[in-house]
Amino acid sequence: MKKTLACIFASTLAAVSLSARINGFGAAQEFGTTPPQDAPWYEPNTQTWDSFTSFDERVIFGLDAERSTMLQIEFYSTGVLEGRKVGGETLVASFQDRSLFFGGEGYMDLSYFAPVNPSKYAQQACFYGGWKYNIIKYLDIDLGGSVIYTTKKVMGPGIAGYGGDTWHGDVYVGFIGDFLWLSPFAYFDYDPTYDSKKFLAGFAPRVSLYELTKIKGLSLESQLTFGYVKANRFSGHQKIDGHYWSNDYGYIQAEVNLVYVFKKSWRTFIGVGWACHNDGKGKVGQGGVDMGPDQMVWGSCGIGYIF
Repeated sequence: MKKTLACIFASTLAAVSLSARINGFGAAQEFGTTPPQDAPWYEPNTQTWDSFTSFDERVIFGLDAERSTMLQIEFYSTGVLEGRKVGGETLVASFQDRSLFFGGEGYMDLSYFAPVNPSKYAQQACFYGGWKYNIIKYLDIDLGGSVIYTTKKVMGPGIAGYGGDTWHGDVYVGFIGDFLWLSPFAYFDYDPTYDSKKFLAGFAPRVSLYELTKIKGLSLESQLTFGYVKANRFSGHQKIDGHYWSNDYGYIQAEVNLVYVFKKSWRTFIGVGWACHNDGKGKVGQGGVDMGPDQMVWGSCGIGYIF
């Protein structure tokens, strides 16, 4: 019970940080309730209301339902956030939890993003999560928020060395299509520290490879994101040349992971990613800020334990 309440509390505070990591963002719920198979596609899912009016804590908090909790260690040859480089070789330690909550899926992801060159890049402790709910048969809603701490002051998604802020976070709302294997999604995200509005859309398909390979637990997980960021304070509360830095740019980010889950307990993956943005490269930012490369390719791998 204590573990469940802690995860639920975390989920109400957290959200998404689009990194070089494929996580539950943009994917349809797995542990929440869904309408019966023969229900009309337009019929609202009433499970949230039904669970609340049951006044049964075991139903509301999903205490008897299946859940997934995982610890994972990951490596990325380049650290990428929102389509731009914010780290060289990067290690990530993560804790993920997903379970039934209020008729939907409560989820949480705690991660520590640690570039191996801390003198140049900021390390980031990221706490995000939220709640997904199947509002009608083929459409999920996703609500969440995040809290992020960086070991250096950063601008934008994590550009270090020019001032900025060490604490920031997001709130977001998104919709996920649960009717195509492509799993389309669209999100709106707001970060008050940078007064930043983010519009995201893309696809997050998960495809089992069992029929092709006859290997149980083998799958492809992928994510393609088209993003647009408009920040009125890209440098946070740091003024450059006496002014807040207003900035906007678009980006594309794509990742594909080959995943193998062994006996539902061990999870390994190897992957590749690519990203680009149109915000310039090199020292073209306001005040001569180095915007980094405008295209990146990286490899990744990881191992996790599910319990």
